[in-house]
Amino acid sequence: MKNEIRSAALLFLTAAIWGFAMSAQREGSRYLSPLTFNACRFTLGAAVMLPLMMREKKKNGEPLTGRETGKGIVLGCVLVLASFLQQMSVGEAGAGKSGFLTALYVVLVPVIGVLFKKKTRITTWLALVLALPALYFLCVPKGESIALKGSDAGLLAGAVFWALHILLTDEFVKKVSPLKLCTVQFAVGAAMNWILALLFETITMGNILHALIPVLYCGVMSTGVGYLCQTIGQKGCRPAFAALILSLESVFCVISGALLLGERMDARGYIGCALMLLAVILAQAGAIFMPAKEETHV
Repeated sequence: MKNEIRSAALLFLTAAIWGFAMSAQREGSRYLSPLTFNACRFTLGAAVMLPLMMREKKKNGEPLTGRETGKGIVLGCVLVLASFLQQMSVGEAGAGKSGFLTALYVVLVPVIGVLFKKKTRITTWLALVLALPALYFLCVPKGESIALKGSDAGLLAGAVFWALHILLTDEFVKKVSPLKLCTVQFAVGAAMNWILALLFETITMGNILHALIPVLYCGVMSTGVGYLCQTIGQKGCRPAFAALILSLESVFCVISGALLLGERMDARGYIGCALMLLAVILAQAGAIFMPAKEETHV
């Protein structure tokens, strides 16, 4: 019980850190292109994790294995795709809206799990149905035809990769050290983003300095501390509860957007947020109250 409470607390802290990071990402997007911003944040995240991984290695005498490296590389590649789609969209969409569109990943996790022969429940499909009007209210302004903006499409595509990242993390963390997994995936993320940024973006030190505070927050707190808390927290908490707690990230996105950036939504936006939150809760409700074997709801 004590371990479960600690895991839940770590996941709640993760949700808060990630929620406030969305505002930092939006502020950072004013100065840095997506690949450059993510290259900086993942470099810092890897730098935070590396000493901790070395300390663990010294304590346990267990070197980084090829198996751990391979799993970290897979997670790193998925992380690069998910974070790029999110970062290129948050500037236009805003922190609050970005948080709730990204939260769709919680609904998608059990849906994608079906493709891997994971059992699911009727509540999963009901949640998916409920998410549709949520997307309508969030993405379609009153009186306009149904057509996704580029930023909305980017966030929704990113939600698919965030769902895949959660599923893979849940699977990998059972077999390898969370510290090693985090360190490798951030190092891979940093390397891939620097290479792509050098090829496709213009990098200037002046712009990096302008975005220093958002980069530091996202690199040290969101990427380093946040993902470590997520990885450790998931290891000691039932997947359904983990997903439910992490879904509070979207609520913190709205709070941080309002407090730090002065963002406000219209009534349609808040209705969409409420419906999406209900969809997220419904997606996990069956697994929380009636857990099934082989079910994956992370």
